[in-house]
Amino acid sequence: MGFRAILEYQIFRIGNYTFTVSMILGVALLWLAAWLALRVAKRVIYRGLKGMVSDRGRRHSLYLIVQYLGWLLAVMGMFRVVDLDISVLLAGSAAFLVGIGLGLQQIFRDIASGVFLLFEGSIEVGDVLQVDGIMGRVMEIHLRTSRLQTRDGMMMIVPNNKFIIERVNNWSRHEMEPARFSVTVTTGISADEREVIQLLLDCAAKHPGIVSDAPMYQAIAQLTEFSKTDMVFELRFWTHHKIEVDDIRSDLRLAIRDKFRQNGLLEKTAEDTAAEKRDLKQAAPVDLPPVDED
Repeated sequence: MGFRAILEYQIFRIGNYTFTVSMILGVALLWLAAWLALRVAKRVIYRGLKGMVSDRGRRHSLYLIVQYLGWLLAVMGMFRVVDLDISVLLAGSAAFLVGIGLGLQQIFRDIASGVFLLFEGSIEVGDVLQVDGIMGRVMEIHLRTSRLQTRDGMMMIVPNNKFIIERVNNWSRHEMEPARFSVTVTTGISADEREVIQLLLDCAAKHPGIVSDAPMYQAIAQLTEFSKTDMVFELRFWTHHKIEVDDIRSDLRLAIRDKFRQNGLLEKTAEDTAAEKRDLKQAAPVDLPPVDED
């Protein structure tokens, strides 16, 4: 049996359709060609275009678009190799596809959102995002979903549609600029409010993760609320460590508590609490004896 006869050998036949060895070989060669072409494209995009596109996230987005288009063309070519007309298949299964489309609308929205994200580059690999109150770093962007690594080390899978229709904070869009956060502190009403404000500012100035050398990013301490028993202060500060800000908040709370202890503010707060309990006790209703109706 010659080589030509081997290529034309029929594996199976259904009506007028014949599946031969040459079709298997053609599909394999086309898959190999697409794989090699994408490997070359990846090397060119990640290394050759490094001087033109310095941001790695944008190069990754460009590669994903090339990858999806490359495999799409390869699959269409494979259909042609096995002598299958895609238009006939689509026409024959139109009703079936309509039913699937109605049931998979959300998936299609996610895919369309993924295409927009990859083309626009508004969200890239490595960006720090806040989604539904959870902060994480973008590890992967796929056509339908993206993966974020949270501060707890957990991997969160987010549908791409959420990035389009909901509010998402991208802390990396202005990576060179710091962001502002705050810590709330409560003291007794007898504490000296100006002393408390100065102690809060001192704690912020001594923390290495808080910006203190730029006039426009100076920490601010304010008295935000007060009542008969306590006062509420807010310390607002700027930092470049956006994803580690909870650690900075914890450090500030510990430092503030130490300052309060050294300056007797914790004792004052305890006294105020005791006074509040006495006031509540004095304001409690008194049980009166029953009235004799006779």
